[in-house]
Amino acid sequence: MSTKKITKEREKKLKQNIWKFYIYRFFSSMIFVIPIFVLFLQDNGLSMTQVMILQAVYTAVIMLAVIPSGIFADYMGRKTALVINSIFFTLGWTLYALSYSFFAFLITEIVMAISAALWNSSGTAFFYDTLKELKQESKFKRLYGNTMTISHIVWGLSALIGGYLATYSLRLPYFAVIPPVFLSILVTLSFTETKKYKHGDKHYITHLKDAAKFSITHPKVKFFIIYAALFGAVFFNAFMVYQPYLKQIQVPLIYFGVIFMFMDFTAAFASKIAHKVEEFFGEKKILLIMLALAIFAYAGMSFSILYFGAAFLLITSFVGGLKYPIIMDYINKHVSSHHRATVMAFSDLSGSMLCTLSAPFIGWLIDFWGLREAFLFFVVLLVLNLVILLWVFHLNNNRK
Repeated sequence: MSTKKITKEREKKLKQNIWKFYIYRFFSSMIFVIPIFVLFLQDNGLSMTQVMILQAVYTAVIMLAVIPSGIFADYMGRKTALVINSIFFTLGWTLYALSYSFFAFLITEIVMAISAALWNSSGTAFFYDTLKELKQESKFKRLYGNTMTISHIVWGLSALIGGYLATYSLRLPYFAVIPPVFLSILVTLSFTETKKYKHGDKHYITHLKDAAKFSITHPKVKFFIIYAALFGAVFFNAFMVYQPYLKQIQVPLIYFGVIFMFMDFTAAFASKIAHKVEEFFGEKKILLIMLALAIFAYAGMSFSILYFGAAFLLITSFVGGLKYPIIMDYINKHVSSHHRATVMAFSDLSGSMLCTLSAPFIGWLIDFWGLREAFLFFVVLLVLNLVILLWVFHLNNNRK
């Protein structure tokens, strides 16, 4: 490995990447449409089945694009990938603001999915590579944590503003997103490209197959991936149902933004204390508690309690904030560094595949039966997850 020191000029530019990245995340997180996204699609004549088909297409395109976008970022550079990501992101929101039909929204979701795939392959890697070249990679967890804090705060405040704008027009929040995300393009253009590091095996398909084989044969990793996939599919699909649910329990539109702001702040708080909660309860108890809280919340939502039913959303947000860092930490503990990145990618791929397959069915269930049946279906999936969890505990006890 080369020990050549970087010049002071390059060091200065690389350090600027850090605060510029924070500004980039600030602008790209100003998504005012969060509390009215589904209502907007319904207002344009889409059924819930069509809404969920759009989400299925979105996750499917991300799955197809994740490997090519990773190769692109490796060979063309993280900065280039982030610039193109920002261009597609801005184009996507512009298309949304100008779209009125299912087909137009379908094209828009494909554009947004390509943007998401580019972000997944380059966002974190660009930040890490910047710190690595500065020999400050040990600060990654703390400094990148700042970007997540910024994103959560901006998402929450944007939801509050978006809910207010929606009282004038459901299309207005979409137009409001365009200026800040356009500014994010300008910020990415000012980044300094990082040195190219080899992040692992370039034979992505082969490596993914090896990771899949490892994941399927490792008893604990296999369980955590199933647990995360079922949980992820429920939360992804349920999020698309929250707005029709709030409408059904007669929450005024102007309060949608307030509720989504508190949901985001609750999730951010839960993520912040996740490691302390896990240390206090331990692996078995926290896995059971998260499932129990989610089952309670979705069962409660199936009763459509007027106004106060919104409190159940805060419970799901708290569980959602705990879920990701805890489960990912458990997977990391049981996977060697050689396989870690690809096993994590396989875990995400499994969850995305389940989301893609289940989303249209959820939409159909709502259109032909109702929201209550959809929430009860979520409860059934979570109870299935609970049964699998208890069975794994039983097997582990027998082995001992």
